[in-house]
Amino acid sequence: MRALLAVTLLVTAGHAGSTGIAVQPYGSTTAGAAVEKVTLTNDRGMTLGFIDYGATLISATVADRNGQRRNVVLDLPDLPAYQRSTRKWGAIIGRYAGRIGGARYTLDGKTVALQPNARGLTIHGGPPGYEHRVWQRRDFADRTSLGAVYTLVSPDGDQAFPGKLTLRVTYRLLRGSDEFRIEYEAVTDAPTVLNPTNHAYFNLAGAGSRGIGTHRFRIAADRYAVTDDNRVPTGELADVRGTPLDFRQPASAAARLKTPSPLLGDPPGFDHSLVFAKPAGKLAVVAVVDDTASGRRMEIATTEPSAQFYTANAFDGKEVGTSGTAYQRYDGFAFETQHLPDSPNQPAFPTTVLRPGEVFRSVTSFRFSTKR
Repeated sequence: MRALLAVTLLVTAGHAGSTGIAVQPYGSTTAGAAVEKVTLTNDRGMTLGFIDYGATLISATVADRNGQRRNVVLDLPDLPAYQRSTRKWGAIIGRYAGRIGGARYTLDGKTVALQPNARGLTIHGGPPGYEHRVWQRRDFADRTSLGAVYTLVSPDGDQAFPGKLTLRVTYRLLRGSDEFRIEYEAVTDAPTVLNPTNHAYFNLAGAGSRGIGTHRFRIAADRYAVTDDNRVPTGELADVRGTPLDFRQPASAAARLKTPSPLLGDPPGFDHSLVFAKPAGKLAVVAVVDDTASGRRMEIATTEPSAQFYTANAFDGKEVGTSGTAYQRYDGFAFETQHLPDSPNQPAFPTTVLRPGEVFRSVTSFRFSTKR
């Protein structure tokens, strides 16, 4: 009740119409923890929704060329569906997004043994994943934005990683433009590695739309991480030139999936780490995605050096969204801004080491507009 009262005060502090923050119960986990759903609405009518479970992004409603708003984030219908799923829909991933080869790394002369999966590597930090935890939340509203700050304390030894980590993730919706930001901040009390991301899937034609055939991608990446048979980086960063991964000029990912390529596998799919051509740590636009059907455009800017570009290759129709549509292969895409997988074992990659006294900070923004 206290959280709901705080929201009421934020909404009535001089903001017209439905602009503000709405909080609703979203059920309880199987362990009995209460979960709430937050919906932000800005001055233009864009909404952003998320839940405490996994600090999971569940919706972003943005206008098409005719002013009609639809949710462009692939979602699930309720909390039990999120608890059952292994696809990490819209959740915050940690302690380490992506693969760590051999489920181990060495830091300061000490080998850290992580939790291996069936292939002998660690993916997305290993269990229990951050996506299956209830995060603590503090809502806020200021002159230019409104949102929530989520906090998760990951104790020393959690997922076998050293150091007590305190991670804060802010979802921020700008009042005057159709843009939201995900801001990360973390500290540790012992040397560790950290690589958080958000695992949202998008379809700019609207969640539940079939395929991404009407999408065109421009990605400012000139290199990609070469991987082995387990999709663990070898350490080589190869030129995208002449490969299906070259999106430096706008192109259709769906069209490229129809052309056989050893780089895309069989069945074909994008699931690659793309390295941006920009100064380290600078917030810069790294991707522009246009949906020719709706006219929606999404510009992604980040301080991160790379992203995992994934075209929902493993979707199999077994999970159904709020729209009532079962998600099939290629029905969305993920663009997970992050550091490179296996960086703790690849000294030539940008470092993911975090030490006591340091503060990890990262920002990714998603700005929406329309194109005729």
